[in-house]
Parts: sequence; C-alpha cells; structure tokens
Amino acid sequence: MLRLGTRVLLNDHVHFRLTPSKHPLGKKKITWDNPTQNHVWNSDELQDLLKREASEAVHYKPKGFVDRVVYGAVMFCYHAFNLMTGFSKHDPTPKSLVYRVLILESIAGCPGMVAAGIRHFRSLRKMERDGGWIHTLLEEAENERMHLLVFMQMFTPGLATRIAVLTLQYAIVAALTIVYIIRPQIVHRFVGYLEETAVQTYLNIIKHLETPGTKINKEWKDLAAPEIAIKYWRLDADAKFLDVVKQICADEMHHRDVNHEFASMGQKDFNPYVAKHIKDADAAAGARKTGETGRKDFENK
Repeated sequence: MLRLGTRVLLNDHVHFRLTPSKHPLGKKKITWDNPTQNHVWNSDELQDLLKREASEAVHYKPKGFVDRVVYGAVMFCYHAFNLMTGFSKHDPTPKSLVYRVLILESIAGCPGMVAAGIRHFRSLRKMERDGGWIHTLLEEAENERMHLLVFMQMFTPGLATRIAVLTLQYAIVAALTIVYIIRPQIVHRFVGYLEETAVQTYLNIIKHLETPGTKINKEWKDLAAPEIAIKYWRLDADAKFLDVVKQICADEMHHRDVNHEFASMGQKDFNPYVAKHIKDADAAAGARKTGETGRKDFENK
C-alpha cells in the first residue's frame, strides 16, 4: 500500500495515468501544461521574502472604522476556522492542514474572479477601459485555483470538506458580489487581511516541515512535488513538497500586497502591476520558445 499525504493507493490497482507506463491501448497520455503565464519566484526572491517575513510579519494597520470592522471579521473567521479544522500553530497535524489548505484555496480563488467579472461588465457597460485591473484580478483567481489543483494531486477531500466548500462558495460569492458593487475597497481590504492569515499558515507549514520531529515533518518531509506544480513554477524534477509550499507562500504574499494597495487606490487609477504581467508573459513565451522546463534554466536568464 502506498500512502501519499492522505491519499491511499493500492499498488496492484494504480491507474496507468499515475505511472510512467504506456497506455495499454497504445494511446498517447495527455499531460498538463500551463496555458497562461505566472510569476516564477527565483531562489533570491524566495530567500528575501521569507527572511523579511521571519523578521517581522507584514501587517496593514487598520485605518478608520471600516478597516477595523473588516479586520475584526477576518480575525473572527480565522479563529473559527482554526477551531473547525483542529489547527494548532504549535505543531499542526497533517489532517488539520489538509482540511485547511483545501478549504482555504477553494475560497481564495473567488474574490479575484468576482472582482474581475464586475469590472469587466462595467467596462463593457460604460464602454471604457479598465486601467489594467482585470488582468491582475484574473491572474490572482487563476493562481489560487492552481494552488487548489496542486493540493488535489496530493490530498483527497472527504464528503464533509466538499460540502463545506460548496456551501461557503455560494455564500461568499453572493456576499462579495454585493459588496464589490457597492464599495470595492472593502473587498480588497478583506482579501488583503485574508491573505495575511494565509501567509502565516504557509510560513507555519514551512517552519514545521523544516523542523525534525514535528508531525508534518515525519509524514511530509519526503513528499515529492506533483508534476503540475513542477510545470507551473518550473521547479526541478526532484523538487519536494517543501519547494511547492514556498512558492505558494510567496504567491500569497504578493496577493496580500496587491489587494491592500488596490484597497487604498481610486477605482479609476491605473494598475501599477501591468508591467509585471508583461515581464512574466515575456519570460513564459521565451521559455516555451526555447523549450526550457527546469528552474536552473529559468534562473539563468
């Protein structure tokens, strides 16, 4: 019996798609490739980001009544979520983290898509440009969805988790839509604070994965990165789950900073992250053209 995270496979009954074996009928197996572009955090960037967060956690101090209400709501949800998933930051169990990341990432992919959709329809309705916000919001939504797909390759959600995700998605999407139409800044501030808690969760996972003797170090330290993660972040072929978590943590730091900045901007201000998207797109196009797939190739650019 082979155990991968919480997914259990019988060695005699593993589907051929999960093995290097050829299709029994001679058909070509379909493998995933990233059809979009995303930022690939290189070693120096990851080191700087993690070092900065280790010395002092980044936190946007609430300014005014609305910010305080939003921050209070996020903190209430955070502690309730800890209770619901049985999460303890001192030495979290693998089971509590599986619940946590699956629910967290399934919900985190909602705000960006809601905001992008509303701004898209407003752009069409008013027949005017959006100032580049839509692209950043869609990139955020897709990035969070990719986080979920990566975890789905490693962990299997139970019925309770699926019901929780379904219920939360309906409620959150409806609430986000109403609030974003009325006052978009509230949603961006909410997401900024939500991402602050996500960053702390992933920093906690990194810390305990790197600490011998902890519960997740015992079970997850040797987990290999799934193929979808290797392709998405251009990791080395022998990358581990720890390498994946570091990339995800850096992504969440970026989403945190973007949403706090969007919350402080005017809704007709030009998006300051457009240049970053162009740079990432150029890097992705260059990598596809030359056939580069590994991190060493990418970092040598």
